[in-house]
Amino acid sequence: MLITILYVLGVSAGGILILLLGLMVLKRIVTIRNPAVFKARVRITDGQFPGLKGAWKKCYGAWVTTVFTTRKGLPLFIADVLPLASLDLVREAEAADEVKGLGETPIIASFSLVTGGKVEIAMASLEQPVGLKPWNIPDRPASTSPSAAGASA
Repeated sequence: MLITILYVLGVSAGGILILLLGLMVLKRIVTIRNPAVFKARVRITDGQFPGLKGAWKKCYGAWVTTVFTTRKGLPLFIADVLPLASLDLVREAEAADEVKGLGETPIIASFSLVTGGKVEIAMASLEQPVGLKPWNIPDRPASTSPSAAGASA
């Protein structure tokens, strides 16, 4: 509707395209600056889920209760919605994990999906409070399960 009005008012097609591109870039900037959104890598380790494979998928992630949403593309539209059942393990990434672009010591969290599969979400170690917010996991040493961390506290 807005595009039609602009075209009738004499705005060229190039001007309308530049306006739309500017709006997409603005949405990306607003999304990235949101404190609830963080840079992540996601992969499926057991089972199947549409859109995920065994290789790390680069994305921005955000939590909606215990549902993890991935955002991709120029305007960062929601690409995948992962309903997670439980947090299984939090550990530091090893060289064999080949996680790139998240700093020197990324954190990998293993989750069970509601559908029965398993998924891993990698995040920068500085993003851990945001990346594990629904589970209220404090900063702690690597390779500990959530139940072991609660028992030692």
